[in-house]
Amino acid sequence: MAEKISIVYIGPKAEKKDTVCGTRLKFKRFEPVSVESDIASRFLDFPEVWVKESEVDEIKKKLEAKAEAEEEARKAAEEAAKRAEADANMVVIVDGEEVDLGKYSSKQLDTFVVAHELEVEGPKKPVNDYRKNVRDAFRALTSEEGNEE
Repeated sequence: MAEKISIVYIGPKAEKKDTVCGTRLKFKRFEPVSVESDIASRFLDFPEVWVKESEVDEIKKKLEAKAEAEEEARKAAEEAAKRAEADANMVVIVDGEEVDLGKYSSKQLDTFVVAHELEVEGPKKPVNDYRKNVRDAFRALTSEEGNEE
């Protein structure tokens, strides 16, 4: 009688049917199954799907670390997208009305700065940078006024 080896399915599914060796075995994720050694070697030719039982703890740790890294990357990408969206938004609220500074020319921006007594740092060219500076100065001014009330 052939020697039996415990192997474990580590793939992404909750349950895997054997399509490699034709044994009709069903493998539940992270649960060991004893199979004959010659069949086990064929399963183990696919290390991303099956491993020996003795390697499961190490694989679980790697999978958990990978999942955590992916979650952190997802959160960082989400945060970067939010920052990019906020940076691209040129709308400010003036007396309860939305004003899109993205549509203003440099002369209109100059008028806006004077009308609201803004202190804008930085050069007026390129206009896109000037728009951002005007927007940021106005938002800072309105947030200061909101804090005083």
